[in-house]
Amino acid sequence: MIDPEVVVDDVYDDDTEAEEGSHQRDKRRWGLLIAALILLLLLLCCIVTTATEWVTRGPEQARFIARNIECLQCHTELIPEYRREVVHNPFALKECTACHTPHGKKVSVTVSSGGGTVWRRYSTILRWLPLNWWFSLSSGRAGKVGTTAGGTTAGKSVQAKGEKSVLVMPEDELCFLCHGDMGSKLSDPYQHQPFMSGRCTNCHDPHASDYTALIKQAPDKICLTCHPIGEELARAQMHPPVAEGWCIDCHDPHASKYKGILEAAQKDLCYRCHPSVAMLDGMPAQHAPFQNGACTDCHEAHGSNYTPLLDAAQPTLCYKCHPAIKNQFAASSHHPVEVNLTCSSCHDPHAAQYSGLINARNNDFCYQCHNQVSVSYDASRHFNTLCIRCHSPHGSGNAPLLRNSNPDLCLECHDPEHFDESSSTRYRNTHPVRPVHYDPNARKGLTCTTSCHDPHGTQYVAMLRYFDIWEDGGCLMCHAVKGRPIVAIDY
Repeated sequence: MIDPEVVVDDVYDDDTEAEEGSHQRDKRRWGLLIAALILLLLLLCCIVTTATEWVTRGPEQARFIARNIECLQCHTELIPEYRREVVHNPFALKECTACHTPHGKKVSVTVSSGGGTVWRRYSTILRWLPLNWWFSLSSGRAGKVGTTAGGTTAGKSVQAKGEKSVLVMPEDELCFLCHGDMGSKLSDPYQHQPFMSGRCTNCHDPHASDYTALIKQAPDKICLTCHPIGEELARAQMHPPVAEGWCIDCHDPHASKYKGILEAAQKDLCYRCHPSVAMLDGMPAQHAPFQNGACTDCHEAHGSNYTPLLDAAQPTLCYKCHPAIKNQFAASSHHPVEVNLTCSSCHDPHAAQYSGLINARNNDFCYQCHNQVSVSYDASRHFNTLCIRCHSPHGSGNAPLLRNSNPDLCLECHDPEHFDESSSTRYRNTHPVRPVHYDPNARKGLTCTTSCHDPHGTQYVAMLRYFDIWEDGGCLMCHAVKGRPIVAIDY
């Protein structure tokens, strides 16, 4: 006879074991399902991250970040640097230790941080670790992945990098390791202060930049941080390179053989943009500043209130080197230089074919403005006499710009023994020509040119003004019996 209790107990035990086995199998299935979901999420994260970075940043920048994931786990603020236009090559190729000493010391610290910080740290790792694995598989370049130094909750002890990283050598030596071509510039006589003192990072970002040559700011802004030329920029005219902010069109940002750290000798530099002036370089008559290549003796390099970028208005600018000319223009009779003429109306400020920097020879130069006298003068007995033989080109105390008073000027060529009342010869009783006598026709002091002769020529003999001969009509202009009193001699 079978004991019923044994049967009951056996059945009970079997049912219990069956239930426990089923429960274990369910747990394993759920565990596998959760693991599969996690793997699927990681795979999805990898695909999405890779696709996003590939599209938005391009494959190369995505690879940069994957290679640098070990450093970027802590230095997450540098991740956006890879989006910039220019990335420093060591930074892009995960060669941080080419410039920086590694973090070698490990210490146990307690990190207190908020949930937001923790989430940002872990999200960075979750975002970029799959990308690093993806590139390891797809390109065969395994990236070293660091898993320490993530975010922590308050009060949790972790292993952290304790010592600060420093440059492997002084900055003024470090940059020359790769940029050795810059070393030769250290011997140039004119140097940019930051370059001379080895402060490269004053101007250049060591990681990445939006601007060429890794400069920290836009080209039209960076120089102004140290060089306050705002006053010059506010002037009426700006030099186009300055207006556009292209300082390095003219200046070498490191060092130069030329004063002002110019890219080239001043004259050669200006010729690059001013070829019309360069064509004057072979002219026989050259202005001293132009010949010596000192363009800035007359022109402002950045901005000016006087066109074309002059240091001062004409003729004030010219008087700086030609003070004697200023005195001539102060005379009672002078060319209207400060009214409707400037010095450059007559003189080329750079170079010309003829002496005095003028653009025509002899009297042809004067005829450019005084063309009304050219026909009569060239047909007269004076045609071989230069205008400047009688007239001062700038100014004189004798009108009209005469080099001497009349008749003394005329008597320099016309023998006074024959024409001057002061002569001791037999001709001393000839017609007086001194202004102490009165010319009733011209109503002024009597000279050679008041009523008798025109020095620029006429259609009559002896350059007479009104008659072909000097007797009768010419004389009677002053010596006539008239029905009114005149201040002259009546015959």
